[in-house]
Amino acid sequence: MTDPSAWDLREAGRLAEEADRARDARNWAGAARLYRDSLALDPARPSLRVQMGHALKESGQLAEAQAAYRQAAEEMPEDADVRLQLGHALKLLGQDAAARQAYSDALAIDPELVPAKVELVRLGGRGDLPGLLDGRAEAAQAMAKLTAEMNGVTTRLREIAEQSIFPPEAHDAFRRRFPITPPPGAATLTVTALIAAGDATPAMLRATLTSLLDQRHTGWSAIVVGADAAMVDHPVASLGLGEGCVRFAADASQSGAKGTVLHIPAGAVLDPEALGWLAFGLERTGATAIYADHDRYDLDWRQGLVRHSPAFQSMAHALDLETNPDPPTVVLTSGPGATAMEALDAAIRSGPVAHLPRLLSSVPTGQASAPVSNAGDAGGPLPGRILVVIPTRDEAAMLTRAVRTLRDRASDPAQIDILILDNRSRDADTPLALAALASEPGVSVLAHDEPFNWSRCNNRGMATGSQDILVFANNDIEMQTSGWDDRLRRWLGREGVGVVGARLLYPDGGLQHGGILLGAWAGRPVHDGQLPPVEPDGPLARWRRSRPVAAVTGALMACSRQTFDAVGGFDERLAIAYNDIDFCLKARRAGLAVVYAADIEAIHHESRTRGFNDNPEKVSWDDAELADMHVRWGEALFYDPGYNPQWAAEMHRPYDGLRDLPLSRVIKHLDASAAPNPWALPASVSKGV
Repeated sequence: MTDPSAWDLREAGRLAEEADRARDARNWAGAARLYRDSLALDPARPSLRVQMGHALKESGQLAEAQAAYRQAAEEMPEDADVRLQLGHALKLLGQDAAARQAYSDALAIDPELVPAKVELVRLGGRGDLPGLLDGRAEAAQAMAKLTAEMNGVTTRLREIAEQSIFPPEAHDAFRRRFPITPPPGAATLTVTALIAAGDATPAMLRATLTSLLDQRHTGWSAIVVGADAAMVDHPVASLGLGEGCVRFAADASQSGAKGTVLHIPAGAVLDPEALGWLAFGLERTGATAIYADHDRYDLDWRQGLVRHSPAFQSMAHALDLETNPDPPTVVLTSGPGATAMEALDAAIRSGPVAHLPRLLSSVPTGQASAPVSNAGDAGGPLPGRILVVIPTRDEAAMLTRAVRTLRDRASDPAQIDILILDNRSRDADTPLALAALASEPGVSVLAHDEPFNWSRCNNRGMATGSQDILVFANNDIEMQTSGWDDRLRRWLGREGVGVVGARLLYPDGGLQHGGILLGAWAGRPVHDGQLPPVEPDGPLARWRRSRPVAAVTGALMACSRQTFDAVGGFDERLAIAYNDIDFCLKARRAGLAVVYAADIEAIHHESRTRGFNDNPEKVSWDDAELADMHVRWGEALFYDPGYNPQWAAEMHRPYDGLRDLPLSRVIKHLDASAAPNPWALPASVSKGV
């Protein structure tokens, strides 16, 4: 091999500088390509090969990244860091044994390299740590030092992550700090953009057309539909004429659009990487349609787009689409539909539909949102009698309010049976109150003389009758919605719905339950909307509208008897907590939806009978039941299709921070969203306890 010429060296240096600029702009695929070109001219630069490995890893080309790191390691036999990076790439590839070896090799060179120690321990290689001591005291001292080092690394990683999280109020700064990077692979799709221009101004159409002309993915043409004669004669109609890629049609039916169609309203501005990402996602997943997230903008001729109000979407579900006040703006589909909403609705019904957690478009501030719908398109009412089971221990006045409001606010109380399970009440006035309630039509009392077990109480209650509709209610709720029974019947009559939960309020009117979020706050389940909100109704009005959720609370929850029997009722091992979440996960594993019905509202005097987890014993019990849940459900306990991962919940309240996702997280979400039913859990997910 001949030595590089002077020209080769100069050109290699220029390419390396260009690669560094692409890296700093987070254009990882471009940076990797430029580093490779530079190394082809000047291969004797192993440090540049390491940079190429970094860029390949960040762009998702993991196999190529580990090959680059491995070659660099051979060229730099005394460099510990390159072996650390090789270990990271191998771990991402799932090659744990090879990753452990790489980390061990790094520590053989630098025994104090803390990140390598941390990763080696995480992969079960504690015994491979250098200088492991046999004496107990010495070993304990070494482990204490390692633990302190690991805690220090964890703290530093948290500090670094915190610096990348922006409050929602700083959304425009967030967008400028984290521009959309290219997709990890080039797409081959040819796209026809169908631009709805019915009510648009020429300036709005100009914004959309120029954003199309700026796309990095060049395989597109555009058809403007619904424009009036004045628009067709306006200078805006000249945009794209030179490229021959824009034409006008009276409406979608006459557009002649075929193949893969991008539905977009005039006024929407696409990010330059939007078409590339959408086409990549559609090709990768094989979905019928794909959509992404958007925000809103004001135009400043000096600053450009000033963006705000992100609309972070959920994974696809027909009910979410029905009630969403700001649904996806841009939809890429190979299926039918004259508008974005029609195309997305048709795709959801035929499936699968993919969601890309990227802000790929912005719409004008003045572009109207849909009114909030809290009901959705409920189905035909489910017939049959309703059985309400209420476990109680004393609290007679509160129990009486629960029973009376359920009956008084029902459309047809004659079709409702209420069973009170008296779980070892002690107060002197309780027997009299229970006798009074038992004398009312449809109300009965059954003694349950056992230690408290919420799951066992409800299972026993359900076994006493044969009613078709089952309601689980705490003794501390007060129904607020007139005709709640009719609404419940319609929800349970909707195809595919298995479990229904209510909107619950504190006595002061604050929101107590808007569904349950999984994995959204330090990994623990939390009531959606319970923490101080960023806006009264929540992002995309999620607490005001009915929608699919990961789980609902058992304080007021309903299902059909058929569903109850199919999932096996409540797990009596979970005596106090998480039994409701476990039930909902079992329903989702059976392919059924869990619905937060915002049109059924009650006051909930939370934990008045049992109390809160306000001492170490209660906290310890709660953690033990949560540990059982984790053993049973694994990663499903953190999987919430209704929560967009661009919210930074691990270190913040669920909607207090915005974060830019690493490529691996984007791809993981994209792939999960394109499942035939992303809200269902695989039948194999529960491992049992």
